[in-house]
Amino acid sequence: MIKKVALLCFVLFLYSFKNGKVSQRVDPSNADTGKVAAIRILPARPLIEKDIYGYYLNFDITIQNQTSHIIDLSSIEMSVLDKEGKLATRKFLNRNGRAPGIEVLGNTLIKPGETISIFNPFHTLTPDISVASMKYGFFFDYADTQAQKDNNKQRLPIDYDLAVVKAFNPDVYVAKTEYYLPIKGKLLVWDGHDFLSHHRRFPIGLPDKEGKAIAANSNRYAYDFMSVDQTGSMYHGSPFKKENWYVFGQTVYAPAQGKVIEVVNNIPDNDYSGKNVKPAALPTGVTDPLGIGNHVIIDHGNGEFSVMLHLEKGSLRVQSGQVIKVGDPVGTVGFSGDAIYPHLHYTVMNGPKEQVAEGVPSYFNYYKLYRGTVILPIKRSRIDSGDIIESDK
Repeated sequence: MIKKVALLCFVLFLYSFKNGKVSQRVDPSNADTGKVAAIRILPARPLIEKDIYGYYLNFDITIQNQTSHIIDLSSIEMSVLDKEGKLATRKFLNRNGRAPGIEVLGNTLIKPGETISIFNPFHTLTPDISVASMKYGFFFDYADTQAQKDNNKQRLPIDYDLAVVKAFNPDVYVAKTEYYLPIKGKLLVWDGHDFLSHHRRFPIGLPDKEGKAIAANSNRYAYDFMSVDQTGSMYHGSPFKKENWYVFGQTVYAPAQGKVIEVVNNIPDNDYSGKNVKPAALPTGVTDPLGIGNHVIIDHGNGEFSVMLHLEKGSLRVQSGQVIKVGDPVGTVGFSGDAIYPHLHYTVMNGPKEQVAEGVPSYFNYYKLYRGTVILPIKRSRIDSGDIIESDK
């Protein structure tokens, strides 16, 4: 009899997940009759990249608690469906195991009316999977009291109080522009557009300091480029002197042809005070509200815009309205804006304005990829954090 009851409960759980219904395992007198949580996928139609190694999904998820209880996100499940609507794969992230599971996402406790932002934890899929649509199940436990919180840690993944299913369709990324590396010489991709990149750690969908919700991450696929020597070091001597960084003062080149639509060239470079960054004092009438420092934005004419940030004051050689071609000198790497060390920040957006446009991937042509003593000639590919590369052009 016990086995039959357990089987019936599990079947009901699967039916609830499949049909996107809210499931409740609590005393009805204490349960909310309204919605459980508002789930947003940002962007609404995420880009999905594919190469010979697999699929890559880079998007954010916001969850707004619409109950009058504190709820704890205890599990996330992903289902991938093919063009026929058949299940291709299903993945799980929960509390199962002794080491942190879903807790690696950060705060999972959501107060009434509160919104949290998390990153898609299922960021890579194998290349043999056919991806047409996706369903994400979000499972919650009530956590109003310490006793509930303690008990939740002992519950099985199939034991939950509330559930919401969110279905969406990703868009396959199709490259529009031929890009080339913007700095010559050997480079370290200090930050790429892979899952661990700090450029992804941006809480879109949440209010900023002024109470305004930022709806897009223009740096979703951004890079931080650092020049390195033959040993892979980014600087010589003390790192707390900007001139000791090999990238400081390096020429920056146009990564693709286009029209310059924005130039800022008058932001002083930062410095170091001891082991801390000493932000530059801005002259009267000069502002840098986004902390991007001296920069150039190039319109490539196809809905893609290159952005190069933290350039050296007075180094820019281009003007707004100027048409430039691949390899034209733009300026030099500096230490301006919200930077913790000299570097070139490079990103591609689908619009001309930071914090409004969404970032899009950029793949680079004709470069060398260093793997120890092995040097791989690359005709065209993505680059990720930790890659050591050098332009062949």
